[in-house]
Amino acid sequence: MYMIFKIILILHIIAGSLALLSGLFAIIFRNKIKIHKPIGKVYFWAMTIIFVSAIYMSIAHTNVFLFCVAFFTYYACLTAYRSLKLKKLHLDQKPTKFDWAIEIFFGFIHISFIAVALYFLFTGNTTLGIISLVFGILGVRGNYFTLQRFRKKLVYKNYWLLAHIGGMLGSYIGAITAFTVNNERWIQAPGIVLWLGPTVFLVPLIIYEIRKHEKKAGKFKEATT
Repeated sequence: MYMIFKIILILHIIAGSLALLSGLFAIIFRNKIKIHKPIGKVYFWAMTIIFVSAIYMSIAHTNVFLFCVAFFTYYACLTAYRSLKLKKLHLDQKPTKFDWAIEIFFGFIHISFIAVALYFLFTGNTTLGIISLVFGILGVRGNYFTLQRFRKKLVYKNYWLLAHIGGMLGSYIGAITAFTVNNERWIQAPGIVLWLGPTVFLVPLIIYEIRKHEKKAGKFKEATT
């Protein structure tokens, strides 16, 4: 059993390193499609390995919080990946059953984040309470906007690209957060900084990129229903 855990841990570390590097290059080359696309695929599959291995290790160590964080991060990555398959929602395209299953399942996880946050806050664990609440709210927000797309409540013509940008950068926040927290003994910073620092640093980039592409693509002349 110990040997299995060690093997999975090694795979997790390798995939984590690959995700951090490929994610960085995907951001740097975000405007060069021929380079960005293959790097993005490497990032997605690296994040998939991270997700599966993190779930196993979280269960093995009975770490419920890290278990939930793994789900939050992969949800952002998965919906960003799926957004590229749903470029014609404004026409006759409909979300698949798989897309709906993703939202139902991960929506439950995100609501659980908020419930856990309330428990931590009421029991005096302010740090974990704030952290869990932030990730829970961000997760539910992601569910809300995805469901709006599924219902064809579309505003911008490049809605699928905006979802892709927000989801992938959101998942990269999770990847960096996992790195900083797992290396806290080497990074001299308070726990809440390790958990929320990447979010504070990268959210402005998400906002900048989304607003730039919103302006570039423009809105539909009439709201789709």
